[in-house]
Amino acid sequence: MKTFRIIVVVVALALSSFGNAQSKPAEYLEVIDALGLDDLRTTMLGVVSHGLNPKSYWSDNMEQLYQQGGSANPLLKTQANENYLRLLKDISLGVVNPESMGVDVKLKRKIFLTAPQLKVLLLASGNQATPLLESLAPQIAPYIALKESLRKLTDYCNQGQWEPLPAVKKEIKPGGANAALPAMKNRLRQLGYNVPSVDEIFDEATVAAVNDVQWMLKIKPDGKISPNGKTWKYLNVSCQDRARQVRLDLEKLRWFPQNFEDRYIFINLAMAYFSLVDKTGSSLYTMSFRTINGRAARKSPTMKDKIVYIVINPFWVVPPTIFREDKVEEIRNLPPWEVANYFQTRNYEVWNHSFTQRIDPTTIDWQNLDPNMDEQIYIRQKPNYMNALGVLKFMMTNSYAIYLHDTNQRELFAEPQRLLSSGCVRMERPLDLAEYLLQGTPWTREMIERYMAKPGEVLETETRVALKQSMPVYMAFLTSQLSSDGVLRFVDDTYNQGRRLLRQGAW
Repeated sequence: MKTFRIIVVVVALALSSFGNAQSKPAEYLEVIDALGLDDLRTTMLGVVSHGLNPKSYWSDNMEQLYQQGGSANPLLKTQANENYLRLLKDISLGVVNPESMGVDVKLKRKIFLTAPQLKVLLLASGNQATPLLESLAPQIAPYIALKESLRKLTDYCNQGQWEPLPAVKKEIKPGGANAALPAMKNRLRQLGYNVPSVDEIFDEATVAAVNDVQWMLKIKPDGKISPNGKTWKYLNVSCQDRARQVRLDLEKLRWFPQNFEDRYIFINLAMAYFSLVDKTGSSLYTMSFRTINGRAARKSPTMKDKIVYIVINPFWVVPPTIFREDKVEEIRNLPPWEVANYFQTRNYEVWNHSFTQRIDPTTIDWQNLDPNMDEQIYIRQKPNYMNALGVLKFMMTNSYAIYLHDTNQRELFAEPQRLLSSGCVRMERPLDLAEYLLQGTPWTREMIERYMAKPGEVLETETRVALKQSMPVYMAFLTSQLSSDGVLRFVDDTYNQGRRLLRQGAW
């Protein structure tokens, strides 16, 4: 472990010691040629642990040549060098270019290190292929956790320990008994749930695990297992399919920086969950809570950014998509005499595009509105407790109008299905986050609360507070996650990212 930490430090030094100009392929291959064929073969065959396909790098044909005395075959060594270089790029940058994934992935492809940097890392790795590969792999916690989950799943698959579940012929209720329960209990234990016994009794611990599974299914938990129902189907997904899910998530994580900062926020969009990690103090500080993220039609993007300031009592300027598809349609369904009341009761205003002139909404022909009118006028909501953004907004630097914020629908955090927003991320505990981010400033929790609009109060201005230090934010749509309680959880791929990855050769 100590040796590996030294290699990681050398990685950072190497990456900062040279410019970003890319080297020529021949320069990389000259560095790699110092590695032996046996070493390269062993490393490439072992990349399944990272969710990569070994045969993409060491093919059956290469193995046949190797068994026929390929150690002396210069063409085989040349091919191995080229494939290993591709492997190093894949483990560092990802097999699939994130820029080809579509509008819900807002990440640029990373830049691979230069040949001189690679040579430094090779020396630090003791001129061995596997340590060099590991030094370029992601070192972030979600990746490491999923890599361990993949190892366990692979063992279950290879050892035949993940067999199809017996059918449930009648509904199983808490306290009941069923012959199919031992197999289901064993599956729950394989996923990491604390289920002490594997008998036929639907006991309290098993009910708790089933309720958690139903939460992952985004249905209200009822503690029951129905014949061919969603809970039974979740537990009966094959080992191979679950392993594929994890492999695809490992690929997504390779798009991010190799290391996260000592302070960062990570939001799993698929699980609708927020995590904050701070390793700068004398002890590890964490914060976690639920979020509400973009629905399938208006996806929250996979991206990296940073929070730079907080807005207390924000205005909400209706985004163009919501303006066209939601607000205009609502207003068109109103009789003309109710338009003024619609705007007044919601604290909405209409402004010109430059916010220099307020417009009377009753003077606008909403029924025959120009399709491009959203480029000429804005609907804006005044700051108030029931503002769509709530009373706190956490601003980032992106140009996509994506940020974190409070909400006026706070009751929705109690729901298992929380992919409900139009793209931004709603926070369950925004005040806790604001208090943390504004530590070391005059803005204490009490002061923030004093400024926040109270129920029924409508304000005319918002208050912006700059952070002393920006806060990195990473957002990813991961359908698998090994949580801190040791449970491996899965959710459906409602954004359809997995299928897109497979089409582009992620495995």
